[in-house]
Amino acid sequence: MSSFRYTINGNTYDVSIDAFEGSTARVTVNGVTYDIQIEREKPTPAKLVRPKVVAGEGPQPARMKPQADLGAVKAPLPGVVKSLTVKPGDAVKQGQAVAILEAMKMDNEIYAPLDGTVREIHVSPGQAVLEGDVLVTVGS
Repeated sequence: MSSFRYTINGNTYDVSIDAFEGSTARVTVNGVTYDIQIEREKPTPAKLVRPKVVAGEGPQPARMKPQADLGAVKAPLPGVVKSLTVKPGDAVKQGQAVAILEAMKMDNEIYAPLDGTVREIHVSPGQAVLEGDVLVTVGS
């Protein structure tokens, strides 16, 4: 499926992900195969902070921060990319299927979040992905 080369403390490891389903993966490290359990860290909740108001300034208009990943099509669950239904430069409509993700022995259509043009494909068929991995980027 996917192969990687890691160097840790000067030691090089050739790692391939052979199978991935749910939170279990079969990986081969330097020719030795292991079945592993994957645990994702739970994100720490964001801390709300009230802005300081200086006397006499009055309320400030709200400003929206740009959302860099607004057009990012992310994997909703871990799985394997079965196929891509678009390529860079294709025009897509919101709700149009852009990829098929196989997870838990089921095919799941993954949809474009907005109208636009496919800017980049970040995965390839057969590649294992984790929940939240960006599959495709759509821009206007």
